[in-house]
Amino acid sequence: MLTALVLACLSSGSMASAAEDAAAETQDTAQTVDSYDLPAVTVMGARTPAPAPAAERAALPGGFQADQTTFGLMGDRDLMEVPYTAQSLTTKNFDTFAAPSGDVNQVLANVPSLRVGTSLIKTDFSARGMLANGSAMYLNNVPGFFIMAAGPVTNTIARADVMVGPAATLSGSVQSYNGPDGGQPVSVYLYTKRPEKGDFTRYRQTVDGYGHYGSYIDVNRSGLGDGTFGVRVYGEHSEGNFAVSGAGRQKNNIFIDVSRETPQSSTNLFGGYYKDRLRGTERRFNIQRTARQVPGAPDASRSYDDPNLMHSDWDGYQITLNHEQRINPTTKLFLNAGTNDMTNRRFIYWSQITIDGDGNLRGNRVWSQYFYLKSRYGQIGANHKFRTGAAEHDVTLAVDRSWRVQYNNTRRDNPNDHVTGNIYSGIIYRPSIYSYDISAGLGQRFQYQEMDTSVNLMDNVKIGKWNLLAAVTRRHGNYRGSAAGSQISDTQYAPTFGVTYAPTDRLSVYGAYARSTTRGQVVGSGYDNEGTILPSVKVTQKELGVKYKFGNMYATLAYFDVNQPNYIDVATGASTKAYRLDGENRYRGVDLSITGMAAPKWNVFGGLQYLHARWQHTAGGVNVAKDVQGQWTPVTMEQVAAWDPDVIILSNFAPIQPADLYEDKLAGQNWKNIAAVREGRVYKAPLGLYRWDAPSVETPLMIKWLAQKLHPAVFADYVLKDDLRAFYEKFFSYQLTDADLKEILHE
Repeated sequence: MLTALVLACLSSGSMASAAEDAAAETQDTAQTVDSYDLPAVTVMGARTPAPAPAAERAALPGGFQADQTTFGLMGDRDLMEVPYTAQSLTTKNFDTFAAPSGDVNQVLANVPSLRVGTSLIKTDFSARGMLANGSAMYLNNVPGFFIMAAGPVTNTIARADVMVGPAATLSGSVQSYNGPDGGQPVSVYLYTKRPEKGDFTRYRQTVDGYGHYGSYIDVNRSGLGDGTFGVRVYGEHSEGNFAVSGAGRQKNNIFIDVSRETPQSSTNLFGGYYKDRLRGTERRFNIQRTARQVPGAPDASRSYDDPNLMHSDWDGYQITLNHEQRINPTTKLFLNAGTNDMTNRRFIYWSQITIDGDGNLRGNRVWSQYFYLKSRYGQIGANHKFRTGAAEHDVTLAVDRSWRVQYNNTRRDNPNDHVTGNIYSGIIYRPSIYSYDISAGLGQRFQYQEMDTSVNLMDNVKIGKWNLLAAVTRRHGNYRGSAAGSQISDTQYAPTFGVTYAPTDRLSVYGAYARSTTRGQVVGSGYDNEGTILPSVKVTQKELGVKYKFGNMYATLAYFDVNQPNYIDVATGASTKAYRLDGENRYRGVDLSITGMAAPKWNVFGGLQYLHARWQHTAGGVNVAKDVQGQWTPVTMEQVAAWDPDVIILSNFAPIQPADLYEDKLAGQNWKNIAAVREGRVYKAPLGLYRWDAPSVETPLMIKWLAQKLHPAVFADYVLKDDLRAFYEKFFSYQLTDADLKEILHE
C-alpha cells in the first residue's frame, strides 16, 4: 500500500484523485505500519574534461581540413570569415601524409600556396615565391622554437592552421630569422596533441623501405584529480635509412601534455625533450661560374656525402603554457608562454657541392659548427565582446615579450686534397678529411641577442553579412650583435585590414592588406660588415579572393600582390664586399585551392598557382634621379652636381660617349668634378640587335653586364663575352666575331 502511495505521488493528472482515495483508506491504519531508518547513500560523480579544441571542430567533407581556424589573436574563426588564404589541416591529414619519422613539411605540401623543399636538414619552404622556414611556425601560439635547420617534432603535432600572407599583427612578436630574404610571408600555427576524452594506451610500430623502423607510445588518461584534469604522454624511437644511399636518421623524443578544463578556465602545459641525428644528407650542387655547360642530372638515389662523416645532431627541450580564464560570458583573459633550448653540432659541406660542367668536384670546403639557441616568450591579453548598434565587436588587446640569444661557432676548412672525384663515377673521401670534424670541440661564440616587446590591438566587427577586421602592432626591439657598435633599437608599426562579405553561408568575398616587420639579419662572415644588424625588414601584401562551398567541396581563389625587401652583396673594394638591405622583390599571382569529398570514398585536395615574380632595384645602387617626373625630362648640370652619382650609364638613345664626359667635350657642362667621371665609371649601354637599355630579347644580358659594372669584385670571374657568344649561338644560330663583340660592347 505504501509503494502504491509513492508511485501515485509521482504521477499526475487523473492519478491524483486515486492517490487521495488511497490515502483516505489507509489513514486509520497508518500507525500500524512499521518504519525503518535506511542507511545514508552517498552519490559521487566526476566531470569529464572538455574535449580539446581540435576535437570540437567539424571537419569538412573528407576529413582532411577543418572548417574552423585558430590564428593568434583572432582566436577560433570560421574559414569563411577569415580575410586571407587559410587552411586548417586536421589530425587525419597528419596521420595520412606524415611518413614515419617524416617532417611537418610533408603535410604542408597539401597547401597549394606553399612549395616545400626536399632537404632533410632544412625546414625551407616557400609561400607565394617567398622563402620561409621553421621561423614562421608557432607552437601552441608561441614563436621562436624553430629555425631554418630545426623544425617541429612531427610526432607531437595534432593539427596545423596555415595563414598565407605577412599578417604578423595577428600573431604578436614575430621571430626574426626567416631565411635570406627576411620578413615573414606566412604563419603556420601548430598545435600539439592534447588529452582526449576516454582512456587509452597505444603502442605502434612502423617498418618502411630502406630498413627504417619506429616505435611509438601514446598514453592518455582523463577525468583525473577532481575530474577536470587530463594527461597524455607520447614518445618516439625511430632509426633507419632513406631512399638516398647512405643517408639515415635517428630520432628519440618524449613529451607530456597536461590539461585542465572547467566551465571558467582552460589550461594546458606541454613539454618534452628531443634528439635528432641526421647523416649523409647533403645533395646540393653549385655549378662553377666558368662552366661552359650545365651537366646532366646524376643518380637521384646516390649520396654525395660520406655517410660515416657528414652529420647534423640536434637536441633540446620545449615547454609551452596556455591559459584562458573566462571572467563572464563576454570577457576572458589569456596567457601564452614558452621556453626553448636547442643545440646543434654538425659537419657538412660549406654551401653546395661545387662542380664543373663535366661533374668534377671543384674546391669544396667543409664546415664544422656548434650552434646554441635559447628563447623565452610570454604574452598576456584580454578579449571582450560587445555591441554598438548593429555592430558586434570582438576586441583583443595583448602585450608580449620575446627574448632570444644565439651562439654560433664555426670553422671552415678547404680540404681540396682530401675530396676528389666525379658525381657520376663517384666521390672519394680520403681518411684525412675526418680530422676536420671539430664540431664536438667548438665552444660557444656569441652571435646576437634580441629582445622584443609588442603591443597588439585587434577589433573584428560583424555587421550583418559583413565582417571587418582592423589590427595594429607596435613592436619595439633591442638588438645586439657580435660586432662593436652593432647594438641597435627600433620601433616599427604593422597594420592589418580585412573585409569579408558573405551573401550566403556557402559564399564569401574578401579583401585584405597586411604587413609584417622583423629584425634585419645579422651579417655573417666574409663581409666587411660582419656581425652588424641590418635594418628591419617590412613585407606587405594586398589580396582579393573568394571562398565557396559547393556540394561536399570547399574552394578558395585569391589574387595577391606582395612586396619584400631584398638582401644583396655590394662591392666595397677590389676584393671586398658588404651585405646590405637594398632593392625589392615583387610577387604577384593567383592561388586556387580545393578540398573535399568528390564522391563516396574519394577525397580531393589540391590546387593551382600562377606566380609572376620580379626583382626590383636589385643592383645595389640608388637611382639618384628617381624623383624626376616624366620621361626625357631635362635636368640642369647643377642638379647632376648635387646628385654626384658614383656610376653613370649612357643610353643608346643619345650619341654621347663616355669620352665626351671624361674629356669634358660637352659645351656648357662641367663633368670633371662628378664622382663617376673622376673614378672612371661612366659606361655606354651595349647595343646588339636592339638597345640593351630598353626591354629586348637581350635584357638578361643587360642585367649581367650591369651587375658586373656595379660590382666588379663580386663578378670578377664572369666572362661576358663568352656568355654573349653562347647566347647568340643558342638563340640566333649566329657565331659572333671579335669585331661583333667590340661593336656591341662599344670597345
